[in-house]
Amino acid sequence: MSRPKLATLIFLVSVCIASCAMAMDMSVVSSDDNHHVIAAPGCRNSGFDAEASLIFESWMVEHGKVYESVAEKERRLTIFEDNLRFITNRNAENLGYRLGLTRSNRYKTSAGDVLPKSVDWRKEGAVTKVKDQGHCRSCWAFSTVGAVEGLNKIVTGQLVTLSEQDLINCNKENNGCEGVTNGGLGTNNDYPYKAVNGVCDAGLKENNKNVMIDGYESLPSNDELSLMKAVAHQPVTAVIDSSSREFQLYESGVFDGTCGTNLNHGVVVVGYGTENDRDYWIVRNSWGKTWGEAGYMKMARNIANPRGLCGIAMRAAYPLKNSVSDDIRSMA
Repeated sequence: MSRPKLATLIFLVSVCIASCAMAMDMSVVSSDDNHHVIAAPGCRNSGFDAEASLIFESWMVEHGKVYESVAEKERRLTIFEDNLRFITNRNAENLGYRLGLTRSNRYKTSAGDVLPKSVDWRKEGAVTKVKDQGHCRSCWAFSTVGAVEGLNKIVTGQLVTLSEQDLINCNKENNGCEGVTNGGLGTNNDYPYKAVNGVCDAGLKENNKNVMIDGYESLPSNDELSLMKAVAHQPVTAVIDSSSREFQLYESGVFDGTCGTNLNHGVVVVGYGTENDRDYWIVRNSWGKTWGEAGYMKMARNIANPRGLCGIAMRAAYPLKNSVSDDIRSMA
């Protein structure tokens, strides 16, 4: 496309709301060797369902996908079938382009990777000040916005404090899952945080040229090396388990205490390093500066469990942005 999408894709669900579902796997389906959908277009019958199921099983093997329950697998299959129908129908129209079935992942690790020993995006000026979500279950918005703010700085050279309230007000579908903010993300100055659900300000969205992204990609699950490679290039969103008392009362040091993998809280991974031979992630929380090390945690990295401490490597994602044409009318 000639310009970024007039949308900011929400790539984490509202994971801090107990009743919400996990983030949708935005990958679609498998394909033939040329990455073309081979199912018959427009099929909506048991034959299509059976073929889609076989393609889905093959895709799971190819991408190393394992779902935690039968119900979750069925949900993913339903999404998969819907995407398959959409792609085959569009490709049958003989357009000037084809929709493919693979999902790129630029941060999948390979044998030749050489990564820096430490990264801290705060020192590169790509992280805004620590924020506080208050009593609103809006961690998903803070996690999303934090990653977009960082990438926007890396691409455009401008660090702009963006609006979580924009997402809360304007992304109502599935509490933000698969959500789109028409007109991009506004600044915090124009759309300050209120810590409550509000009404989307359509006029503001139309009048401002806001920060856009081109999409997002999910990282391979249970792979701290891929997470490390991604964080070496940009801040990354992650969903973790923040429910343990030790986590909530963390003050300083490299945290390796009690922590589960019941993912319920969105954070931003803004770096990594090593302290006294202990590897760690730099995790930005949204509980204000009085929590942790001025709002941050050094979370143990490279642990034995491939899910990572608190499940940090289970469900992580990063925004994509190639254009530098965004026009910010009000800076924060």
